[in-house]
Amino acid sequence: MHRSEFLIFVGSLASRSRWKRFRLRQRIRASGLFDVSWYLRQNPDVARSGKDPILHYIRHGVAESRNPSPNFDNEYYLAKNPDVAVASMNPLDHYIRFGKIEGRSPRRAPGTNAGPIQRPGTYVPRSSERRPAALKARLIAFYLPQFHPVPENDAFWGKGFTEWTSVTRAVPLFDGHYQPRLPSDLGFYDLRVKDIQKEQIEIAMQYGISGFCFHFYWFNGKRVLEMPITQFVENDAHELGFCINWANEPWSRRWDGREQEVLIAQSHSPEDDLAFIEHASRYFRDRRYIRIGGKPLLMIYRPGLFPSAAETAQRWRAYCREAGIGEIFLAYPQSFDMDDPAAFGFDAAVEFPPNLGSFREISASIPTLKSGFRGRIYDWTELLNRSRAYPQVPYTLFRGLCPSWDNTARRMEAGYILMNASPSRYAEWLANAVVDTCDRFADFDSRLIFVNAWNEWAEGAYLEPDARFGYAYLQETRDVLSAPSAAGNLPSGAS
Repeated sequence: MHRSEFLIFVGSLASRSRWKRFRLRQRIRASGLFDVSWYLRQNPDVARSGKDPILHYIRHGVAESRNPSPNFDNEYYLAKNPDVAVASMNPLDHYIRFGKIEGRSPRRAPGTNAGPIQRPGTYVPRSSERRPAALKARLIAFYLPQFHPVPENDAFWGKGFTEWTSVTRAVPLFDGHYQPRLPSDLGFYDLRVKDIQKEQIEIAMQYGISGFCFHFYWFNGKRVLEMPITQFVENDAHELGFCINWANEPWSRRWDGREQEVLIAQSHSPEDDLAFIEHASRYFRDRRYIRIGGKPLLMIYRPGLFPSAAETAQRWRAYCREAGIGEIFLAYPQSFDMDDPAAFGFDAAVEFPPNLGSFREISASIPTLKSGFRGRIYDWTELLNRSRAYPQVPYTLFRGLCPSWDNTARRMEAGYILMNASPSRYAEWLANAVVDTCDRFADFDSRLIFVNAWNEWAEGAYLEPDARFGYAYLQETRDVLSAPSAAGNLPSGAS
């Protein structure tokens, strides 16, 4: 990066920081919960300086234990709400946006002491263990790249939109509803900061994950959100595996429930088939690209959208042979399409929970459900129960699982929620998937299991550490994958 480009980049970051601070100031001022006169009386140094008292509170007041009014206690609020402290949120802003609606108390009762800030009892800190020396199977985590602004999202959803925009607006819809879901150690990250992805890679490898499957967006040559995978490949210092899953559908407002409003159209043709594989095959050449039997794994989200998926598959295979890549391995996640992969000219399918059939709705059994709720609530443990006796199919199928699921952040009162997930139950599901996978695949190279997902925060499906559980799901992942077995472990180095 040239010096001029660097200065422009730094300037843009500073501009965004000022804008966020401006928005924060506006929210606090509009709330009426900041007592300007009281703040200035309590802090005569601020009064003498002539500084804006709200800006002073935002920049310095919280860190210096200066309360915004006699009715709000920063120290108490952070101590009673460790999720706010872990997320490094301004306590008053959190109360304005979430805490007041959730019934969180803004200050301690007279004569009581809040005590030190404590994490939830369910929180598991990061361990000091190194990457497992051997694994039973390869766990591949789907990876969402939508954690940095792009022009398309700016135009569709508003300036500066990222996945966090949705995550931070979620509120509980019934007693015990785990919302909002907030990150811990990695914070509200921006993937343009390269150290973030480096840390993600280190965490994934430490806890036994073999690779990321990046959701990939290609619209007749137009590529969106490709920067994270490009950055991943350019970092030559790590050995984490990766592959791509082409989300080959139109980009619509599905998250808003307006499925018919297309934001970026998608069309398929023989010419586009070749243009896509020419671009995608550049990734196949990377030494870390995930292979099965030496064949690069290419995932396609919805093969049923191709005019003839079998003909598309033939074109791709022929191109890769002629380009010197050799044979490729084609698979698809069973979300919309559920057919035998051979019907598409593919080699395998991948379970993509929670899309594993129909489930019994339990919304009516929630007595404290918020008025106006029009979504659906299911029992996550039905997914676990299914894994105790997997249905068998006459084709190659890789197991999949999801740590939890709740897309309230995207769909609000129309969200789909799966209750009763927990780290220990997730561990049992993963253990069942490992046993089934080892029984069906003799060679380690074919023992792939997929998890949805590494970082689908707005869908409540993520392994990354959060404010409630910390590294609990990751620790369970490591313990299951690296536990010794009667047959003995196999090396984990292959990707």
